[in-house]
Amino acid sequence: MITILKEKEHDTVLKGLILTVIMMMGFTAISKVFSIYTASLLSIDTRFFVSRMFFWAYFAAIYLYVVIREKQSLLLWPENKYGTGFYILSVILILLVVIIGAAVAAVVLKSMGLLKQSRALPLMLHMNTPVKLLGIITAGFLEEFIFRGYMMPRLQLFFKSHHLPIIISSIVFGLLHVGYGTVVNVVVPVIIGLVFGYHYQQYRNIKILIICHLLIDLNALFTPLLVKH
Repeated sequence: MITILKEKEHDTVLKGLILTVIMMMGFTAISKVFSIYTASLLSIDTRFFVSRMFFWAYFAAIYLYVVIREKQSLLLWPENKYGTGFYILSVILILLVVIIGAAVAAVVLKSMGLLKQSRALPLMLHMNTPVKLLGIITAGFLEEFIFRGYMMPRLQLFFKSHHLPIIISSIVFGLLHVGYGTVVNVVVPVIIGLVFGYHYQQYRNIKILIICHLLIDLNALFTPLLVKH
């Protein structure tokens, strides 16, 4: 694991982070254009499935870069082990903080006239169950591996502050959701990223965050009562 960056290592890690953001922007743009131009030709299930395949390709590119160029593990921080009680308590507290944060954000955005309903989410609620589950699994695992597991520890190599890596990765995570078309669909993921990021930095356990992410997305696509993103 890289702890003190040499010049070559510095460049390799930095280039990987920059490429990750550029590829994310490309993935978002391609998915949006694909959805627009195939809306009358393909069902939403097919379009969503293809977009998830794009995202798996995006993750594969990051993974290959880490293995081939960085020559190290995707997760720089070793996983800490905890008991079942800690997992349960962490999940409950994380979800509670996310719900409160999203509610506050909704109130603020509404007061500013920026709280608008995404046109994409209502359509996604009518997708077939297997496609929904694919989306949930893709987001729950890959987004946590990319934005918390991969990005945060590497950003930490460049900053003395423990806050900047969390803030930067959370903003990038929020921008991933810009395709939903509303401010709230970016702000809420940023809040989620901050909550998840501080927990990951403190406790170094990606599995807890994956569980939380899966539960949030299960709610969003099956019983949309809590947080949509």
